[in-house]
Amino acid sequence: MVKFRLNLCFVMLAGALVTQTPANAKMYRWTDENGRVYYSDKVPAVQSKYERKELSATARVKKTIRGAKTAEQIALEARLNELRLEQEKIIAKQKANDKVLLSTFRNVDDLKMTLKGKLLALDAQQRVYERGIINLKENLAGERKKAAQIERRGYQVSKNILDKMTAIEQKITATYLDIDTLAIKRERIQHKFAKDIERFTFLTKNKVSAQALSEETAEMAAADALGLFNCQEPNICQRAWEIAKKFVQLHSTTQINFNTETLIMSADPMMETDLSLSVSKLKRKANKVSIFLDIRCHKSTVGAELCQSNKVKTIRSLFKPYIERQLQ
Repeated sequence: MVKFRLNLCFVMLAGALVTQTPANAKMYRWTDENGRVYYSDKVPAVQSKYERKELSATARVKKTIRGAKTAEQIALEARLNELRLEQEKIIAKQKANDKVLLSTFRNVDDLKMTLKGKLLALDAQQRVYERGIINLKENLAGERKKAAQIERRGYQVSKNILDKMTAIEQKITATYLDIDTLAIKRERIQHKFAKDIERFTFLTKNKVSAQALSEETAEMAAADALGLFNCQEPNICQRAWEIAKKFVQLHSTTQINFNTETLIMSADPMMETDLSLSVSKLKRKANKVSIFLDIRCHKSTVGAELCQSNKVKTIRSLFKPYIERQLQ
């Protein structure tokens, strides 16, 4: 009952102000963070941060004026713009990759044949390294035999022979490292072609041409690598937003310091091993919304390597499936 009387007093006050104001004067109504309602023909500077309604002579709302942005809001918008730019770059890259894929290969067999050719070339290179190791070990064995014979005769092995053995041992170690590098390269090539075959199959199955890739298709293709969840319905998006917050809390090593309707972000990394996560709501076409995950690392060499590591890639790839699983 008290609340009703309070609202009635505000209405009476508004009416009194309107009747005492010239026809061409403006009247505003706004509410502060404590729920207090104000009516005035002038808005004090300290009150300009609040959204306000411009009223007509009959106290009807003519238009809504957004409040002045705070420094925090300006910083948040700047961060959101950075995220949007990053998203656009990834989507553009996905479109370009799709066009190259469709224009380079006629079918999946072409992809498999190309993969086979690359793997055969790696096998040939590995055989060269292995033959080189055999030759180096034979040379090393010869030098060691020579040194043993010198020692048996009671002489000291010369520095030249010792240096030669050391150099051969270093070459053997380096060649083994080259073979390890080939194994890593083989794994990367196989992984890339597996993804390319999967993507090529999707594009051709759905009859998506290189000249007519839709933005929606590109976004869906980039979603896993980007850390992007595309909302289909507003109510689902709200639930997904709460789930995204849990994901940030789960994988960030720093505490959340921004929690708004459009951005949830943990504090900047303080240590080289820190991971700071943020999620933001990004508007797409047709009033659709995406929830975008961003991961930041310490501004150091170790931090830069961490951001390029499989650990970070895994976290990003888990984001969309995590939301989908929690929504079920």
